[in-house]
Amino acid sequence: MEPAAHLDILTERSDALLDAAAGSTGVPVPTCPDWTVADLVVHMGLVWGWAAQIVTTKERARFGEPPEDRGGPALRTWAKARAARLIGTLGAADPEVDCWTFGPPRSARFWFRRQALETVLHAWDVEGAVGVPSPIGPEVAADGVDEHLSVMVPRSLRSSPDLWTGQTVHLHRTDGDGEWVVRLGPDGGAVVERAHSKADLALRGTAEALWLWCANRATADELGIERFGDEEIAARWQTEMAF
Repeated sequence: MEPAAHLDILTERSDALLDAAAGSTGVPVPTCPDWTVADLVVHMGLVWGWAAQIVTTKERARFGEPPEDRGGPALRTWAKARAARLIGTLGAADPEVDCWTFGPPRSARFWFRRQALETVLHAWDVEGAVGVPSPIGPEVAADGVDEHLSVMVPRSLRSSPDLWTGQTVHLHRTDGDGEWVVRLGPDGGAVVERAHSKADLALRGTAEALWLWCANRATADELGIERFGDEEIAARWQTEMAF
């Protein structure tokens, strides 16, 4: 998926997230334990501003400060301004320019993808908290699986390098092309192959279901995912992978 497509997704889903949050800031978000909708909006506003600063300076940045008003219309206005700043910054950026990232590629292209997909996932969280979440398009969800395995899983493993010792997980998308095998550890490493291969645990489902499972939004049973192999790995993923 190209940066222009990621920018369109970021624009549409940031609006959807903030529209869903309007008037519901005190509602708990079941898929983000201990957070309310207000907490999630604050988080996204900080992330959008942080990413815009990184793309602007090309260097690692610190998070800003949350707004004082976390419950009224001012919160949505604050977050919307930060989303607009990020969208404008990315729109003016060269995707291939070098800049700090926490995963591949080491260019601004990383932030187009990362911000689009994080916004999609958290829009899904907010919509689900206040009603019924919009379906995630299959190609966007497949991109989400791919980025999650290659960026977010290694990041989680680096924070807990001794939890995994080489277990393998195979994910097979059933609504289009897409298969991934990820080897977890040892020493906090992760190796991802886009291939059909045997693994300790295999999961088959739609791209949306696989992405939501990877990101610990629901169990395999809740998402209608078929699974084969070592059930203990599936249980450990849900409790030990921190995203």
